[in-house]
Amino acid sequence: MSDWKGLVKSFLDGGRGFEVHFEGDEVKVEEVKGFSKIKLKVKDLKKYAGRRSLKKEHKALLWKLVEKLVAAKTPFKVIIGAGEFTVRFDLDHYVRVHSDGCAIVGFNSKNEEPINIICKELEEYGPIKLLSPMR
Repeated sequence: MSDWKGLVKSFLDGGRGFEVHFEGDEVKVEEVKGFSKIKLKVKDLKKYAGRRSLKKEHKALLWKLVEKLVAAKTPFKVIIGAGEFTVRFDLDHYVRVHSDGCAIVGFNSKNEEPINIICKELEEYGPIKLLSPMR
């Protein structure tokens, strides 16, 4: 098992989000830093202690998606929520997977990069909603 696979597995087992990016041919996996359009002070945020664990089927799907995206050298972030996860490519382009299926947000079609890399796995998991960007 290569080094990045062990890091991804430890993040998944801990229910923590992670970020994958590339430096040359080397895969880097780090704890997710997040995206933000606005600046908030920490005291303005409400505390929420949600259950951050994924079902076995979600973990298996996420592992398949991670392997495909790493093989294609596509940088992404994974945010794990209560019974769901989100794979973010940037602030306005992401895939949200939940118990009822998944939503692809910010893309005009399933043939766009990097959705075309992972679309087959998402279709096998469940129904897909394509939410294209607003004009």
